[in-house]
Amino acid sequence: MTLGMHPEPAAVIAHLSDTHLLAGGAPLAGVVDTEGHLRATAERLVVAAADADVIVVSGDVADLGEPEAYALAREILEPAAAAIGAPIVWTAGNHDERPAMRASLGLPGAPLDPLDSVLEVAGLRIVALDSSLPGWHHGGLDEGQAAWLSDALADPPPLGAVLVMHHPPLAYRGRLMRLLEFRDEALLAEAIGGGDVRAILSGHLHINGSGSFAEIPVVLAGATSYADDLGGPPPAMHGIDATQSFNLIEVYADSIAHSVVPALPHPTRETISLQLAEQVIALDPETRADRFSRKPD
Repeated sequence: MTLGMHPEPAAVIAHLSDTHLLAGGAPLAGVVDTEGHLRATAERLVVAAADADVIVVSGDVADLGEPEAYALAREILEPAAAAIGAPIVWTAGNHDERPAMRASLGLPGAPLDPLDSVLEVAGLRIVALDSSLPGWHHGGLDEGQAAWLSDALADPPPLGAVLVMHHPPLAYRGRLMRLLEFRDEALLAEAIGGGDVRAILSGHLHINGSGSFAEIPVVLAGATSYADDLGGPPPAMHGIDATQSFNLIEVYADSIAHSVVPALPHPTRETISLQLAEQVIALDPETRADRFSRKPD
C-alpha cells in the first residue's frame, strides 16, 4: 500500500559498518562491548529492515583481523539475514586482514587478493570494492582493481549499481583522519565514469555523513561499535560509546533516500499509537488525508 505520492522502493539496502569485533567478544579498548552492540543491532535490524533485499557491511568487521572475530560476526548477522531473507555483502576495511576474513566468512578467492565482489538483487547491482591496503590504514586501489571495477559496472541492470567501499572518497572533517583517507580518487573517478552508479556506501569515520564524489551521492553509515565525537576539542580524537547506528538505503527508479536507525535499544514512547496507525491505514485515501494531515480549526 502506498500512503503518499511516492511508490514503494524498488530495492532496500541495510547498511552496517565498523563492527570492530574482537576474538571471544572481548571489549574494545577494554570498555566497549562491540559484541553486545552488534547483537542488539541484529535484533533491531530484523524489525527495521524487514523489507531489505540485501545487507552490506562496509568494513572493519574485526578490529585486529582475528579469525574468531569474523566467526563471531557471522554467528550474529547470518541469523538476522536469514530472518529477513537477504544475503550479506562483506567489504574489507583497514582493520581487516584479507586471509582471515576470506577464510572465516567463506569468501572466494586467493588469500591475499582484494575482497572485491559483485551481487545483483532486485534489479540492482551491488559492487563491493576492497579499498584496504595491506599493512596500511589509509585506503586506495590498484590498476588491476580499477580495471575490474570498470568491467563490474558495465551493462548495468535497470536500477543501476551501488558501490560499497570502506574508505569514503570525501574530504574528512576530522583532520587527523585525513592521514587515513582514500588516496586514489582520480583512478576511482575514471573507473566509475562509464557506469550507472547510484550511490557510494562507506564507513571508516564512525559518523553519519554524506557528500558527493564525481556527482554521485556518498553515504556514510555510523559504526555499530562506537562513534567519533566531532564536538570534542581538536586535534585529539574522541570516541564515545553512544549514538551507534546503521542506515537504510531506499532505491527508486529515479532517486535514492537514506535513513539513519539507532542501533541500540533505548527508552521510547509511541508518538502515534499502534491503534491510531492501523485506523489511519485502513481509511480510503481522501479520508486518510483529512484524518491525518488536516490541521484542526
